[in-house]
Amino acid sequence: LPNAAAWSRNELWSGRPSMAREAISPLGNSSSVRYNQPPMTSAISESIAFLRQNSLKTIFARIKAREVPGLIQFALYGFCGGIATVCFIGTVVALSKTLIPAYEDMFVAGESVKFLGYNFCWLAPAKDAVNALAMNDAIRAQNLLVNNCIAFLITNVIAYVTNILIVFKPGRHHPVVEFLFFTLVSGISFGISQIAGPWLVKEFGVPTNVAILTNLVTSMLLNFAGRKFFVFKA
Repeated sequence: LPNAAAWSRNELWSGRPSMAREAISPLGNSSSVRYNQPPMTSAISESIAFLRQNSLKTIFARIKAREVPGLIQFALYGFCGGIATVCFIGTVVALSKTLIPAYEDMFVAGESVKFLGYNFCWLAPAKDAVNALAMNDAIRAQNLLVNNCIAFLITNVIAYVTNILIVFKPGRHHPVVEFLFFTLVSGISFGISQIAGPWLVKEFGVPTNVAILTNLVTSMLLNFAGRKFFVFKA
């Protein structure tokens, strides 16, 4: 029977065999065996092989060195995104239920605060029943936008720290420039995502939680592409 060539050291580290594997035929001639798999199937196979063929210590070492298969990297990004998501949702929900009301069936004080040319209704004790306003979609949309912006500032710092620790390799730019680019990419994706959430609330009256989840999914996909190919080395 033909003897397949042993995996190289690099293959063992990455968990991925070479696309062209040399095998020895019964006549002593070498022949190339090429594997043509769909990209997604190949990525899954590569990740499974990486996990099976490396010890836990080696896996953590490769994560620290940022030398893991692409699907594993995306999973780590998702893990960090989960941490950021919990912080983001927690901040938005806390603000929406207390300081800056943005939930259905809530009441706001009749007085409003003018900020940057816009009137915002804040949650404050109403002087009397006449001054109490029932929540409507317009107020809910504007207050949700304010809460999202505050949550973004907090979450952006958390996301940056976790991303450079276990997901991406820093060093493409100076650390200050890198953080500014990171914030720029996050800000662009955040701005685009904000078109969907508050617009759905204002135009269709969708529940606040649905609008929040719409923002998160849109922002997550845009952020990964921007951070991987523009902000960090890899």
